[in-house]
Parts: sequence; C-alpha cells; structure tokens
Amino acid sequence: MEKNITLPSGATVKFKDPALLRVKDRKKVMKAADSETGDLGKALALGESIIAMLVEEWSFDLLIPSIKIESIEELEMADYDALVEATADANKVLFPSLAKNDKNEADPKAITDNSKD
Repeated sequence: MEKNITLPSGATVKFKDPALLRVKDRKKVMKAADSETGDLGKALALGESIIAMLVEEWSFDLLIPSIKIESIEELEMADYDALVEATADANKVLFPSLAKNDKNEADPKAITDNSKD
C-alpha cells in the first residue's frame, strides 16, 4: 500500500508501495551504490536511490528525485533523515535476507556487531 508521509518541515511525500518493487528495482539500487567509492559513498548512494525509487510525488518545489536525484541534496537534514527512516519497509522487500528476523537473530553463525574475524 502506498504511504503518505509528513516530514518535519511539514512537506508531504507520497511513497510507492514497497510490495510493488521488482528485481529491476534491486538491480538499479545496487548499481547506484556500486558506482560510488568507499563505504560511506556506497551507503549514501544506496539510501538516495531507494528514496528516488519510492517517491511518487512530494510537496517540495523541486523535481522528484527519480527525475532529478540532486533534488535530495536541497532537503533539510531532518527531512532527509525522515525519508531515509521511512524506507525501512522497502529495504526489507529489496534485501529480505538482510532484514532482522527470529531465524537470523538466533543463528550463532550469523555475523553480528560482536563477531570476531
């Protein structure tokens, strides 16, 4: 189901339903992240490409990011952070094996923050 979000600035955003995402969407996100160097650059590109994929419309006087990705850079930080947080459902759809669940939380072989190489 599509989701309407009100950001801290009062702007509104309409997100596409994450259940409608397809393999081509995952590939697009991965290619965007792969085009960057360094972990931080990859993480930022990943987050921005997911936002661009999900935003169907917004009340900003800017082109939506699927048309002009640089529009994201004009957002206030609180709005950007809220958009990133709102992509959690899409992350679970795009990368289901990375989502936390009872099985991988209980698996002693799963890599965690406390794992040693």
